[in-house]
Amino acid sequence: RGGGQRYVKRGRDISIDIELPFEEAVFGTKRIIVISKISTCDKCKGDGSAPRSEIKKCDFCQGTGRIRETKKSFFGSFVSEAECSKCLGRGSVPTKKCGSCHGKGVKPTKEDVKISIPPGIENGEMIKMSGGGEAVSQGVNGDLYIKIHVREHKIFRREGPNMFMDLDVNITDSLLGIEKEVKTLDGVVKLKIPAGINSGEILKLRGRGATTRSGSRGDLMIRVLVKSPNKLSKKAKEIIEQLKKEGV
Repeated sequence: RGGGQRYVKRGRDISIDIELPFEEAVFGTKRIIVISKISTCDKCKGDGSAPRSEIKKCDFCQGTGRIRETKKSFFGSFVSEAECSKCLGRGSVPTKKCGSCHGKGVKPTKEDVKISIPPGIENGEMIKMSGGGEAVSQGVNGDLYIKIHVREHKIFRREGPNMFMDLDVNITDSLLGIEKEVKTLDGVVKLKIPAGINSGEILKLRGRGATTRSGSRGDLMIRVLVKSPNKLSKKAKEIIEQLKKEGV
């Protein structure tokens, strides 16, 4: 405390972790969680007094809310200042204390907290809710910090607004081309596989990726993997030999 400014107490910050499915992280969601914390007393609204109780000046700190103490040592006199333990820094005390918080103005509670998860949030990001932390008598609430953990998806992986997936295609379809159904987060769409596509080539579905903070959508990048059969029938081998002769 310096420059004549009054010290303002602040409640403790709270940090929690939330795990989200991949889809909820992409599109955003809302959650309600229960938090055990110190909150402002709902009966006395934080002033520590019982209903219709009179308020009088604290006779211990003379209404200042602070106690000054002078201590002497070999190096000289030192003045320390602390919050008044009787009025808890208020400077006044009720003639009858609140029965719910015993005059403290705060008490342990379990509180339902509504959390809005924005679309496009990434693994490891933190959401800050100002004033969502613990309360303190004659002060300001701390903050609530929510760390997001996004579960891995079996099919999709994400890089910023874009998502990536692999699509298996057999040799004949890669040679001749085909239209395949692809499962996206928005549902099943038809994807045209062009004839002669090579393994490892990327096809793009625009606007099928993750949602950004601006509301736009990234793209879904599909890597085509051409799969060779493990076993070939005699007829299949003859056909492939013929293709080999033709330089295919």
